[in-house]
Amino acid sequence: MSENKQNPADEIFQSIQSSPMSDADLLVAPLLLQGIKKVEIGEEKQALEVFRTATIQSPQSFKACYLLGRTALSLEMFADAMNALGNALALDPENIEVKYLIAHTHILLDMVEEAAGELQEIVSSTPDFVDAYYDCGVALQLLGRYDDAIVIFLKRLEISPDFDTAVMCAMTFEMVKNYEQTEKYYALALSLDPENIMVIESHGQTLMELERYEESLEDFNRALVLDSTSPDALCGRGQTRFHLGDVENALQDFQLTVKLDSENVIAWSMLGQIWLYQDAYEEALKCFNQALELDPELLIYDFRASARRCLGDLHGALADITLALEFEPTSVEYMIDKGSILMDMDRLEEALRTFNTVVKMDKGADAYRFRGLTYMEMLEYEKAIDDFTVAEKLGTENPDVFLRRGEAFYQLGEAETAFSDFSHARELAEAEGDVEFAQKCERLIVQMRAFEQEI
Repeated sequence: MSENKQNPADEIFQSIQSSPMSDADLLVAPLLLQGIKKVEIGEEKQALEVFRTATIQSPQSFKACYLLGRTALSLEMFADAMNALGNALALDPENIEVKYLIAHTHILLDMVEEAAGELQEIVSSTPDFVDAYYDCGVALQLLGRYDDAIVIFLKRLEISPDFDTAVMCAMTFEMVKNYEQTEKYYALALSLDPENIMVIESHGQTLMELERYEESLEDFNRALVLDSTSPDALCGRGQTRFHLGDVENALQDFQLTVKLDSENVIAWSMLGQIWLYQDAYEEALKCFNQALELDPELLIYDFRASARRCLGDLHGALADITLALEFEPTSVEYMIDKGSILMDMDRLEEALRTFNTVVKMDKGADAYRFRGLTYMEMLEYEKAIDDFTVAEKLGTENPDVFLRRGEAFYQLGEAETAFSDFSHARELAEAEGDVEFAQKCERLIVQMRAFEQEI
């Protein structure tokens, strides 16, 4: 429950004064009034003892039991609260307010299963008892019953818009990755509290999930106007800028984030990715190490594997990509990375087994391309040609496929077919603007033509 949400029991506590008194209540009316006045001036501990005395003098007084239980609950004396509220319920078995307080106490005691059942019964039997909906939704969410929680939160919001319920509803939709609805209810919460920085940041993160990056950027900038040193807003803005291609400003945001919050794993991870893309492998590795030290289950082992591979640490790279596969065993991308690292290590038989698995898993152009490259290293040119040809049929436009297939054809004595592939590889590279690769293809054509003429 959020800090700014008034405990509904406070209102219940105030209303007890205006309700009719039984004969048992009248016996201790002066004590009840004395205790209530002490509560009103903040002397709850003294009030507790007054109400306790009242229950001893008049055990059948519902109000004495109720006020004792309510005051004990406020003081987090849960055992006393449950005992007194249980006595109150025995005196008035249908009292919905007492039932609610007992359920609320169960939540505070982490007896969530009991609370959920009690609260569902309350909202079912007394649908106009608004205060029970929030707690009921929270209890169901804690139990992982997200769909049921959403139903309860939506019913509460139908009765009247409520900030805390809107936030919890958004959070629950987020847990089931329904980001459209998540955004809708964070927006509702912001309409009720426009300057709540935590909700502004959460709304921005949701817009990022929806790839609405310009709007996301507006949210994070808005949060930073309210608090220029918010690490979450800075990190969120950095992520948004990164997605928008503004890498330099994203880098600055992440650097400032880790200065303000040295344990921000997302910022460390993003710093590592930016350094990796900029070929600053040592810096990237430091950032990835820092992120993984803070959270060993952060799924960036593939990025650290790339940094280690580029630094020549092939054994470290293989260990990292193997770890990545433990987290995501069906990732074709990780399997391809593993096979490529094994090729770099000249462990060709293992690489071939890995790419055979990739072909079974995916049957995409890249799967055949990488297995073809392995066959090339193993000098099995006919098998390589078969795989490169399948990659071509699957629509690959990768110039390296045609260059390497050309090399395989040339090794098998099919020079003209090889030159055709070299030319096509050059054309694809030129279309992509890869001047260096196009020049490589041209040099190969010239050299091999010269060699053919000498023969």
